[in-house]
Amino acid sequence: MKKRILAVVLLISLFAVFSLGSDASAQSVTLKVSAPKSVKPGGTGTLTIKFKHGPKTKIPQEPAIEVNLTGNEVWGTGSPTFTADDDGYIKNSTIKYKFKVNGNVATGTTLQISGSVKFGYCSTETGTCKMGNQSFTVSVKVK
Repeated sequence: MKKRILAVVLLISLFAVFSLGSDASAQSVTLKVSAPKSVKPGGTGTLTIKFKHGPKTKIPQEPAIEVNLTGNEVWGTGSPTFTADDDGYIKNSTIKYKFKVNGNVATGTTLQISGSVKFGYCSTETGTCKMGNQSFTVSVKVK
């Protein structure tokens, strides 16, 4: 009898481990961030932020996506822009974020734009939503 109970507990434990593992991998989200090739001193540019995830994961427009840039030579201007579908998920999992370059930056300089993106992501399979926070660094040349 004890062996049967032990076997059932073991099977349930294995099922739970594999279920959690597949849910976690289904909801793994990373970022691909790209910047324009160049920006003038004092000019503005646009970062394109693409969320990379599995087919059963979507990025909702709420809670609001937050983009934060670090450093003294660039700063964000406004909120991220995107298009959402009728269900409130971001189309193509892509957002745009405008930034401004300090007017004192010398022409020919290559700036490293670093920052982070805080966002929600949801499993369409389980309905579970979580929060993510990813850091990034991209380069842009000042022309």
